[in-house]
Amino acid sequence: VNDTTPFAVQAEVTLKTNFFGTRNVCTELLPLMKPYGRVVNVSSMVSGSALGRCSQELQQKFRSDTITEDELVQLMTKFVEDTKKNVHEKEGWPNTAYGVSKIGVTVLSRIQARLLNEQRKGDHILLNACCPGWVRTDMAGPKATKSPDEGAETPVYLALLPSSADAPHGQFVSDKTVKPW
Repeated sequence: VNDTTPFAVQAEVTLKTNFFGTRNVCTELLPLMKPYGRVVNVSSMVSGSALGRCSQELQQKFRSDTITEDELVQLMTKFVEDTKKNVHEKEGWPNTAYGVSKIGVTVLSRIQARLLNEQRKGDHILLNACCPGWVRTDMAGPKATKSPDEGAETPVYLALLPSSADAPHGQFVSDKTVKPW
């Protein structure tokens, strides 16, 4: 919030790191995932609040059960391009690069889970996005309510779901609870 870096630069770096970095790792590792594997993408509750500040048209696209990965990549790329032209708010985007990047992570997780259902149903791989909470880190600062150990609880819970579990899958999870998207 206090970063004085131009917003377009923040947007490009943040999207490259949070969204495109997550996508690149998943693209390489998902084909190697063994049956009963667990994938946990770290998103944020900020994705939901940022989604609520998007235009109705963007919200509809991001909530779609049929959005493709290519369509999502086009949207994330458009956000960065719109920030460079300083038209992102006029185009219906919220004024938060972090929030948009985490929308991307959450929606990507939903897409990847859907593809796993279509392509590898019998492998029982579960893939989810989660929010660790407000954790005391360099980014969140010392006033954050959770210790790093407490922040790890939900991601570890999802990573260690038993082989008998068939859910959650393709969900957004916070405090070990599925939250609506």
